[in-house]
Amino acid sequence: MRILISFIFLGIIIPYTTFGDYAEDILTLSEKKSSVNAAKNIFFYIDQDNSLQFDQISSPAFNKFTPWNSTDNLSFEYGTGSYWAKVDIQNKDDQYREWLVEVAYAPLDELEFYLVKNEKLVDHHLTGDHVNYSERPIDHHNYLFPVALENLESATIYFRVKTNGIVKLPVNLYQPWKYAEVNSKYEVTYGILLGILAMLCILSVVTFLPTRDWSYLIFPLPLVAKIMFTFSLTGHTFQYLFPTSPVMANMITPLSIALWMLGESMFNLYFLKTRKLSKAAFYLNIFGFTLSIATIITSVFLSYYAAIKLVTVTAIPFSISALTLGIIAYNKGQRIARYYISAWSVYIFGLMIFVGFATGHLPDTFFTQHALEFGDLFMAPLLFTALSKKYAVYREQKNEAIKQMLDMEAKAKETLEAKVVERTLELQEATTELEEKTEELETQANQLEIKNEEVTSQAEELQSMNDQMLETNTELEQINEEIAAQRDMMEIKNKKLEVVTKSLQDSINYAQRIQKTILPQNKDFDTLFEDHFIMYRPKHTISGDFYWVTENTKEDKVVLIAADCTGHGVPGALMSVLGGGYLDKIINLKKITSPARILIEMHQNIQSLTSQEDALMNDGMDMGVLVWDRKEKKVTFAGTHTPLVFVQNNKLFSIKGDRFNLGSNHKKIQIKEHSIPLTEESSFYLFSDGFQDQFGGDHNKKISIKRLKELILMLSQKPMKVQHDAFIKFFESWKDKNNEKQIDDVLLMGVKIKA
Repeated sequence: MRILISFIFLGIIIPYTTFGDYAEDILTLSEKKSSVNAAKNIFFYIDQDNSLQFDQISSPAFNKFTPWNSTDNLSFEYGTGSYWAKVDIQNKDDQYREWLVEVAYAPLDELEFYLVKNEKLVDHHLTGDHVNYSERPIDHHNYLFPVALENLESATIYFRVKTNGIVKLPVNLYQPWKYAEVNSKYEVTYGILLGILAMLCILSVVTFLPTRDWSYLIFPLPLVAKIMFTFSLTGHTFQYLFPTSPVMANMITPLSIALWMLGESMFNLYFLKTRKLSKAAFYLNIFGFTLSIATIITSVFLSYYAAIKLVTVTAIPFSISALTLGIIAYNKGQRIARYYISAWSVYIFGLMIFVGFATGHLPDTFFTQHALEFGDLFMAPLLFTALSKKYAVYREQKNEAIKQMLDMEAKAKETLEAKVVERTLELQEATTELEEKTEELETQANQLEIKNEEVTSQAEELQSMNDQMLETNTELEQINEEIAAQRDMMEIKNKKLEVVTKSLQDSINYAQRIQKTILPQNKDFDTLFEDHFIMYRPKHTISGDFYWVTENTKEDKVVLIAADCTGHGVPGALMSVLGGGYLDKIINLKKITSPARILIEMHQNIQSLTSQEDALMNDGMDMGVLVWDRKEKKVTFAGTHTPLVFVQNNKLFSIKGDRFNLGSNHKKIQIKEHSIPLTEESSFYLFSDGFQDQFGGDHNKKISIKRLKELILMLSQKPMKVQHDAFIKFFESWKDKNNEKQIDDVLLMGVKIKA
């Protein structure tokens, strides 16, 4: 009895003695508070040897948590242990509320989230930079975790952080609408920052074209590297560039800083012309090159912890060396260097503040968090202003050179005019001599004129004969010119036709690759069905028929779809790509597994895409949807103009699809679902009308649905691979009987499903 009383006493007293101090630190949530910072309500514990598990940490007997007691966000310097944090929350409203818990610090290797209600773990997520991005509960560059509380309900949130870098845990709770508002402003701000830096890059490249000054072409390189670094810190690079590669997502942070130092070193070499400036400036520039190359190598081959420590240590001396280069250049008479000095002074100021914030020596404020971005935002325009001033100096020098050239041209003109006067006098004397000689020549000319008349008479006769020959030659030349012009015109048209044909074929081949990428892979079918086949034969390079398969693991269902878009070739293929996208949204995103509901959603999506008069849509799309419920052991089917044929116990059954086209002008539609219980292994077949409509055979007729059903029943007991080969052989034999061409896209699928 005493033992029982002791246990009761301990059960009542210990919770109050352990957590009595915490009761006043519960974070209360209500509709009136759209967002709350949890810093002053957080308790923390540092597990230096990583020995404790969550069960131990969350135990009521564990009393080693320490209150943070600060409005600044939880932060620690570099460490190798596990950092635990907890915060107690309570919904003060009298109705159900949903909240988002945000940890707004992306560079954490591992972050575990635990939600405990009534001493039971109800939610748990493991995420972080060392975990694939797909593991995050909400798609966002920061860490977001949903929390739902009933009226007046309490809960405890635990975090476990393990990282090789600086530990920061800024925890905020938002109502969903408030977070959407805050996040949109955040993204727009970073978009503006990116836009400004991108605009400077473009202007710099454009200015390079007339000036051919390499500093303009190099200027965008460090800017691009800084953009990568900024968005690696915010988590955007992990979200958009390397969601499946945590190693690359971590490596890009120190690597982008190393590439930024390399780009700035190259820019200094060409902008300040350090080679000509002085030996000290050149060697200082080489020092920057050496630092950047060393950090590039360490960023690739060392651990993230070592690499980030190294770039943090080297960034400050590198920046100071760059500022020193600007001072040397200014002392050597380069006026534009004052903008360069201003840019690096502002940047170093922002860098020092950011390092102080990152290491925990400065308070966690909006300015300290974004000091580096502010530094970049001021540094880039100032450096571009320096480049612009350099171009202005270049134009002044060019104008001075042109002025000197014009002066030289004026002096040369005066000298030339004096020489012209001198030459004119000499020519007048020569003219007098020529006149005397001309009189002598006139006498000789009279004698020659008599002889010339005789020659002229003979020449006239020859001219008459020559004129006749010229007329004949002219006619022949005109005929040859017409023939040559026609030949040239044909060659031009042939070349244009070849270009158009090649361009069209390239586009079709590219569309084929896109369509193959969208269609499910064989490995997807192998995972979902033990025995299956797909006969897929486009009439042209690309097809209007397509098939689709997916699995809903939560409901333990498999969805198999065959679709026939209106037309074939490019129009049909375009519709098949749109259809695949809509199916992904309906089934994978909306989680709809009812065949009839899938068809209705598909119909509404196609109708919203375009009107019935649109030439692309024409009659719309036919589709058959088969859903295998593995838990309930049944198959559900619905279709529009697409039948389902299946064989059970050596008997063939057929279910017709509703007489209705997806995308037609029907507003209200009803589609019937058919349920098929699985009592034994059954074979199911979905197909478009391309197989049955093929002409050929002895009498050049269609294969027909009847003949196709007979063929299915005859082959149904054989393995699907054997059936696949038999269907292809029959189709080719029927088509080639009268040398018929394939008239439509062909799709025929078969799967075997066990009870």
